Amino acid sequence: MTPKPQELPKLYSMYSIGLVTFLCSLLAGGYLLYANYKALGMRKLANYTLATSVAVFVLCIWALSVYIEGNASSPEELPQLSITLNIVVNVAQAIVAIIATQFLQGAMFATFKEMQGRYHSTWHAFFIGLCATIVMSLLIAPITLLVL
Repeated sequence: MTPKPQELPKLYSMYSIGLVTFLCSLLAGGYLLYANYKALGMRKLANYTLATSVAVFVLCIWALSVYIEGNASSPEELPQLSITLNIVVNVAQAIVAIIATQFLQGAMFATFKEMQGRYHSTWHAFFIGLCATIVMSLLIAPITLLVL
């Protein structure tokens, strides 16, 4: 028996996941993937996806800090390096998120579309990403102060 469209949970679209990842972070996009699995009752996959997202995000931050430390020979170079690197990293994160979303949930989105399921608005997804960015900043700022 096929459920009615109004009985299906709302999910985050692939577009929202990619946009939030680009504007906020890979961690925020990973959370939206997690939320999709959780809404569908797939708790084990949800937890695995969230743990993997956190691990990949931490690995990216570490690699980025090593790269910046090795390539900035003077403090004056840091702002220019930072801006260029931010754009490249954000685009790379969005590409990774879209590929991961297609691989992990692409078939699910196709079925969801056939069943006329509803998606959360992009604004709702952006708000979640913004909250994730604020929390991440609050957690990383004290660590950065300790290291410096």
